[in-house]
Amino acid sequence: MYKYRNLLKPLRFGAPEKGLFPDPSAACFMNSSDMEGYQGCVGIGYIKQESLFHPEKDDRMVVHPYNELLVFVGTNPEDLLELGGEVTVCSGEGGTFNMTQSSVAMIPKGLPHGPIRVQGLKRPIVHILLTDGLQYEERAEEPLKSGPQDGCRSCIKTLKTSQAAYETVKKLGDVRIDERGVMDLRPIGPGEAYQMIQMHPEDLLGINISFSVEFCRTPGSWMTTKLGHVHPEPELLLAASLDADHFDDLGASLEFWFGSEREVYVIDRPTLITIPRPWIVHTPLITQKVDRPFLFMLVYPGSYMQAGFVETGFDVS
Repeated sequence: MYKYRNLLKPLRFGAPEKGLFPDPSAACFMNSSDMEGYQGCVGIGYIKQESLFHPEKDDRMVVHPYNELLVFVGTNPEDLLELGGEVTVCSGEGGTFNMTQSSVAMIPKGLPHGPIRVQGLKRPIVHILLTDGLQYEERAEEPLKSGPQDGCRSCIKTLKTSQAAYETVKKLGDVRIDERGVMDLRPIGPGEAYQMIQMHPEDLLGINISFSVEFCRTPGSWMTTKLGHVHPEPELLLAASLDADHFDDLGASLEFWFGSEREVYVIDRPTLITIPRPWIVHTPLITQKVDRPFLFMLVYPGSYMQAGFVETGFDVS
């Protein structure tokens, strides 16, 4: 019974890899072995004060033997792109770039980078770290230069849904997108995100990871309850708090269906759902109740693929 229980991973905050996040007590990091063999690492942490990290010394840089995406998202539930502070990332040969909107830093394998500095903070920031390595690894490097470099600028992007990602998502329904590349998926189903950005490898210097950042706040089903779906690749689904003062409380209750056995799980705290192998049937996903808006993410190796669908045998809409 409950064949898929091991694929739901409640986030355990506290003591991630040293220096990855400014406040270890408000951070969680998972290696591949923590996610049933999913080929990558994921970290999430809340930045609540001005800080220096990754690494914690201002005269050092780090290098990883894998590709890395450093995502910074503001916590204003009315505007996904409002960062609420200034984040400075050093990369390349001492290049620096200041982010003032929700953005991603793309760090190819072997590129020296860091430290990350946060200042001018008006509201907390959520920091998500994604890699295609199986476990966290680093070696320290002295920075080579200081000051802005063009090469650094190419490693930073404001979050924006690409046309290719939009074309994929809109096959599901009458999805709306604004001039900033922020989508509203509620025409697909009432439980869907009211603000969503999705980016693919072609948006991310070819780093072979797709991800979405989604703000959700309404009860109801995500797409139809008559169909589950499958993907030709593994996948991660992350439900997390948007409230940095209550990062261990999701602020919502979600019903998630798994497998052709139609196992039903209820998620009411921050949780990562790992689908470490392709073709595992999952969803429907139903938001039962919402006390406050919450963050949802999809992470996927390669470009996000249109799912295949499987009848659930139920109609609970």
